[in-house]
Amino acid sequence: MKPHLPSVQTKPSRHIRLASLLALAGLSAPVMAETLPRMVDIPAGEWQTDACPGWKEGRVCPPEKYMRQTLQIAPFQLSATAVTFAQWDACVDDGGCQEPDTGWAYQTRPNQPPCQAGSPCNYPYDEGWGRGDRPVIHVSWNDAQRYVDWLSQKTGQRYRLPTSEEWEYAAAAGSHARFAWGTKLGKNRGNCNGCGSRWDGKKTAPVASFAPNRFGLYDMVGNVSEWVSTCVPIRSKPGEDNQTCMAYLYRGGAWSYDAKSVGIDTYNWIYPDFRANYIGFRVAR
Repeated sequence: MKPHLPSVQTKPSRHIRLASLLALAGLSAPVMAETLPRMVDIPAGEWQTDACPGWKEGRVCPPEKYMRQTLQIAPFQLSATAVTFAQWDACVDDGGCQEPDTGWAYQTRPNQPPCQAGSPCNYPYDEGWGRGDRPVIHVSWNDAQRYVDWLSQKTGQRYRLPTSEEWEYAAAAGSHARFAWGTKLGKNRGNCNGCGSRWDGKKTAPVASFAPNRFGLYDMVGNVSEWVSTCVPIRSKPGEDNQTCMAYLYRGGAWSYDAKSVGIDTYNWIYPDFRANYIGFRVAR
């Protein structure tokens, strides 16, 4: 079954959607309009992915049991872009995304003075590349959960991270190739080390700097890798296969990745408290 592919404008207006959402949530437009991610409708459809029959949360799947499986993806919404610094900083300003004891700055700027709640060290370091409409970086999986909890509380709607399958299905936008636009990366379609853009291998690009895919999603290949909700159970000792989730996937590749390493099937995993200048996230609903 092929998903219905809606026509998408390159720069669609968000005022109607925002006005409706703000009215439902009882929020004033001047306060929240620029802090709400714009959500895109993702239609239902089928998607093939690696699966482990009989796998249970917290157990490790033996490699020989992996197989291709067709999944039914229910309709959902995904933010058109990764969460930006402006959107994240609004959460910090409101008290929803703070690290009162250590702060985010310690991850990349050693010898900082003790962090106080609301101080600059509660704002993730931007590497000097700029904030505003650049994707937020130096945020962990746990940090992303703080943000979706805050956004849910602010709007009265349930925001979350997408699953790995939802993310890949949305990134493909009906394509069965390595990229939504075909089998070859081409030039200036994303931001990576060798993607042919002016940010190549140097830093993040402002969100929506490249054309969207057919679902209206920007930057699903490169710029920043994106946390998803799917966990990776890990054995710490041989023979142990009953541990709970200890790590999470991140998808898509980033500005620092080689061109051969980015694509809709690109993934990696790391512990939920890990932060880096190449990982961000987008939200689902």
